[in-house]
Amino acid sequence: MAFGLFVFGMGSTPLAVVQETIVVRFFRSHGLGVSMAFGLIAGKGSSFVAARTSYPLTVQFGSSAPFYVATLLTGFSVLINLVYLMCSRWLVNSTRAELEAPDLIRDANQAAQADATKALALKETAEKRKVRIIEIAELGDLFWAYVNLNKA
Repeated sequence: MAFGLFVFGMGSTPLAVVQETIVVRFFRSHGLGVSMAFGLIAGKGSSFVAARTSYPLTVQFGSSAPFYVATLLTGFSVLINLVYLMCSRWLVNSTRAELEAPDLIRDANQAAQADATKALALKETAEKRKVRIIEIAELGDLFWAYVNLNKA
């Protein structure tokens, strides 16, 4: 169980950072505080519901039932993320949010045929916004302290 909590902590902290990044991306100019508050409430609420339902699931369906439910919910989450990826360009255009690196690269490739200067500027901006996995190891002590505190 302790190992499971450790793995959960390692997975939930980066997930929270990604979720907050998406919220900031779309609500930067209006309602950011309310959006962040709803995200925190949803996260704490889901933890409460999970803690409240795991024992009844175990009693009713056996000791592995909470794991099956968690796996099902994780699959649902992956499906929702895939839908978000497919709709993200439309969402960004309709909300006038900032483009991410892959969107900038796609725009640069399309603009390369029409305007080389614009394409070069978009590619340079995209390179600045890319996150490389090796750079995560270079994050400061404050980041790693935050990750370790959230595991507990």
